[in-house]
Amino acid sequence: MSASLCTVFEADVPPHGTLGGDNPAVLRRQRQLDQVAADSGLTPIVAYVSSDPGDYGGSRSKSPPAQWFTASAGALAVRALINHLTAHPNAVSSQADVLAELVEIEKELADAERAGVRFRFAVVS
Repeated sequence: MSASLCTVFEADVPPHGTLGGDNPAVLRRQRQLDQVAADSGLTPIVAYVSSDPGDYGGSRSKSPPAQWFTASAGALAVRALINHLTAHPNAVSSQADVLAELVEIEKELADAERAGVRFRFAVVS
């Protein structure tokens, strides 16, 4: 299994539980996406990435806890990025795959928003 960007929820979000789907295309193009966001005045995905030492089997007591974000803020940022990419074809490599994954991430965040659950993005492998 390759590395992937995943949406992690602070509590269960039906129907996802505490972990969203795998998004390897978004992870592969994260730098490009973050540059597009920065150049366009949008919030980059990296702003919502936060790791918990427990994600990798590490000791939680030696590192700061993960930072959580409101799902509404994340959904707004992802929607803005989707709209920008839709209006600018070929802004990033493999754009069709990236857009498909961003649409799924937006759905996950909308579900989290309805459930009132915070989120973070994490790289998992």
